[in-house]
Amino acid sequence: MKEINYKKQPTDYLCGQACVAMLADVTVEEVVSVMENDKGTGKKDIEKALNYYGIRQAKTMTKADRASVLPKACILKVLLPKYGHWVLYYDGKYYDPEFGVTEELYPKARIQSYLEIFVDEE
Repeated sequence: MKEINYKKQPTDYLCGQACVAMLADVTVEEVVSVMENDKGTGKKDIEKALNYYGIRQAKTMTKADRASVLPKACILKVLLPKYGHWVLYYDGKYYDPEFGVTEELYPKARIQSYLEIFVDEE
């Protein structure tokens, strides 16, 4: 994996699906059908979809905060003022399905944990 094609979440609830879609380089709609879920997602939904696409990930979520050193690729579980949110982090950039691609995490987001994604160096 050398680059990520950013995908915006089509509805307020599809941030987890959009993170998987970016990693698998497929449409968000395809991930919705794989997950059989067009609402908010949990870790189990995301793991199931990553496994479906053959994307290797850590067995458990790692507790983290803004001071944590993040792995090269991971899906962050963050807390925003009114809701939980998933954000893809890859090679120094945040691919936020709601707010776009940035080098800094959205200021109001509080990192709770991350799921490390194992990327093969090509």
